[in-house]
Amino acid sequence: MKRGTTSASALLLVLWCVAVLSITILAVARMVQNDVDDAGLKNRRVEARELALTGIAYGMHPKIDPWDPLLNEKLPGGESLRVREMSEAARIDINRALKEPRQATLRQLFKNWGLDTDKISIVVDSLADWTDPDDIPRLNGAERASLEQQTQYSIPENRDFRSVTEMEKVRGMDLVAAVKPDWASYFTVYGGRRLDLQDASIDVLRAAGGLSEDQAMMIDRVRRGADGIPQTKDDFKIKNVGEFLEKVGLPELQAQAVAARFSVGMGPTRIESTARVGGTEYKIVAIAARGTGGSDSTLVQWEEQ
Repeated sequence: MKRGTTSASALLLVLWCVAVLSITILAVARMVQNDVDDAGLKNRRVEARELALTGIAYGMHPKIDPWDPLLNEKLPGGESLRVREMSEAARIDINRALKEPRQATLRQLFKNWGLDTDKISIVVDSLADWTDPDDIPRLNGAERASLEQQTQYSIPENRDFRSVTEMEKVRGMDLVAAVKPDWASYFTVYGGRRLDLQDASIDVLRAAGGLSEDQAMMIDRVRRGADGIPQTKDDFKIKNVGEFLEKVGLPELQAQAVAARFSVGMGPTRIESTARVGGTEYKIVAIAARGTGGSDSTLVQWEEQ
């Protein structure tokens, strides 16, 4: 072999080795960077969780007001904390609603959300079949025998719902989700005998109170106070349901019907604490029954996201 050819071959081998080494170094560097990124994300989640826990502690304090600056903080390092407090009784208790004559509140709610009558019947009857003690399907419902081949739906447990999450796979709830993706935020399993008028959403006011959209919006405007923002210092604090409904100008008979369904200061408190650290968000939801006479609050539910 000629000397020139040998030199060229050696040069090619050296270049090939350099290329392989470069690729290896880049791959290792990328792996290290991924590990660093993963570690950074985990650290930020830990920090965000700790901050969210602080928010829950603030929210559970019996003396704190919904507009307290501690509940809406932006910290020097760029972190933020947002804590919202509301009555859990402002949501529709699904188990109580299913026991109403003809499930009137549920039917009205789904109608207001845009479902037609046939679909409403499928959803309501399926929810009722999921909870009732027998295996006899309602006219538009479904029991175990017809659902065993429909794996996208859950099999009825023949008991009350223990969480709103259990509603997700009930036959027909996919129809609800198609028109109202955030439907779960309107329901609870920890409601009281009456709904909370202070915190109930416009949709809940309309469905449970039989109010028009304009009437429900009027109630909401009065509750928000002059600044139009909920959970601020100028919010109108409802002390007497009857007096409040008179203040907003509801006709007497309609006001009586609403007063029969709504109260204030009832049920446990829902505390939602959302923390952000470096673009990473962590949310904790706690439902707590407030203590009386200086006693501690009792946790009913705890969820971390």
